[in-house]
Amino acid sequence: MRQTKRFFFLFLFISVFYTISCRKDKLKESPVISRNFESGSIGQTERTSDTSWNLYLADDNDNPALPASWRSWWYVRADHLTVGQTLSFTLKNSGWTYYYLPVYSYDQTNWLRFEETEVKQNDKLEIVITKAFARPTVYMARFYPYGFTDLQRWLNRVKSHPHFQLLKPGYTQQNYPIYLIKLTDESINVSGKKRVLIHARTHPAETPPSFAIEGLVDFLTNGSAEAADCLARFEFYIFPMQNVDGVIAGNYRSTPQSENLEVLWKRHPELPFLLDPDVPAEVKTIHQYALDLMQDGGPGLSVALNLHASNSMPDTRTFFFPHFGPLSAAYTTDEAALWDKQIRFIAAFTTHAGQALVEPPPAEGGRGFVQNAFPESWWWINYNEHVMAMTLEMTYGRAGYAPLWVAPPDMRLTGKALARAIRDYFDSSLHYNMVNTAAKTNLPITEEESKQ
Repeated sequence: MRQTKRFFFLFLFISVFYTISCRKDKLKESPVISRNFESGSIGQTERTSDTSWNLYLADDNDNPALPASWRSWWYVRADHLTVGQTLSFTLKNSGWTYYYLPVYSYDQTNWLRFEETEVKQNDKLEIVITKAFARPTVYMARFYPYGFTDLQRWLNRVKSHPHFQLLKPGYTQQNYPIYLIKLTDESINVSGKKRVLIHARTHPAETPPSFAIEGLVDFLTNGSAEAADCLARFEFYIFPMQNVDGVIAGNYRSTPQSENLEVLWKRHPELPFLLDPDVPAEVKTIHQYALDLMQDGGPGLSVALNLHASNSMPDTRTFFFPHFGPLSAAYTTDEAALWDKQIRFIAAFTTHAGQALVEPPPAEGGRGFVQNAFPESWWWINYNEHVMAMTLEMTYGRAGYAPLWVAPPDMRLTGKALARAIRDYFDSSLHYNMVNTAAKTNLPITEEESKQ
């Protein structure tokens, strides 16, 4: 009898141990791919084997009516991975077919590029990642993420500077603050200063400008004599993240209402300095603040920069969209004057960023933007060549750093070069070797195509 009991308890112990072991094995075999966090984005996920997945890129807001070219951003979290096991992820349904290196992180703070040996393109031009990870949870993304939380964290770090003011001139459609940074030495009268307006993140997944703005602000607040000179001569007004709602939602290009804010500076039919009353709050806020600065009795804005990032071939460098062209190309005096100012600014930026890192501008920019509802269209219609309004496009690939791929420190240097270019643009004593507009350019797209 006792022996029977012993066998029974032994059998029971073995059964329980086996059951627990099986459950643990099942847990290990059940990785989860998710997007339920700030800026996360993916569509359908399909496990094709024990170690491979198909990840289908999502439309903004899961809206299939949007252009296929907008399917570019993806950002996922993978849990319960087997450490050290080689896994494969195929990115499908992308609207962008060029090769790129995604990024990954174990903590959403320290991001690394995948190695080129870990990322291939198959015969369908789909990106295929193959890697063994060092931890069971990993985040992977199209490019270095920069969310609203990242912005708030950085603002909290820099807002104590004596010449830094953090304002909230408006709120998004989902009631998040639209932050405005004002940087200037308030002890010096505004009457002798130049005013500069910069805005970024109109398209939510275009994260490079956020790193550039960090670099620009860090340069202006570093306590150097050079920075003090800039703050004495300029008032900088910077909207670091226009489309906060889209950033949080994980969209590539639009708001949660599927609006492309870049093309919604719709002018009032009778009063073109105003906008239609139905434009989104994110556009109204920047427009109204710009209008107030032009009408408050101080010096009007002289420069208005619109910061973006362009999907492009891996070796495309930072570039600009200047407007019109020279007098010799049959442009009017005012049109040629704006062109000359923009070419001068590009030359100043190229001097500080390095010629190897900037694409030469086109031979002419054309008039196509005038009839559109871009920010620069509004500036031209109302203020002509008196405001040098222009779009800068950063890129995601090697961007002139080959064989390396561009990283956040490089993008912050772009912001530093931008600050110096703004300063030097107004210095008539500086004579640049003007950029060669006849040089072969590697621009991936026209301004009209880029912004639609």
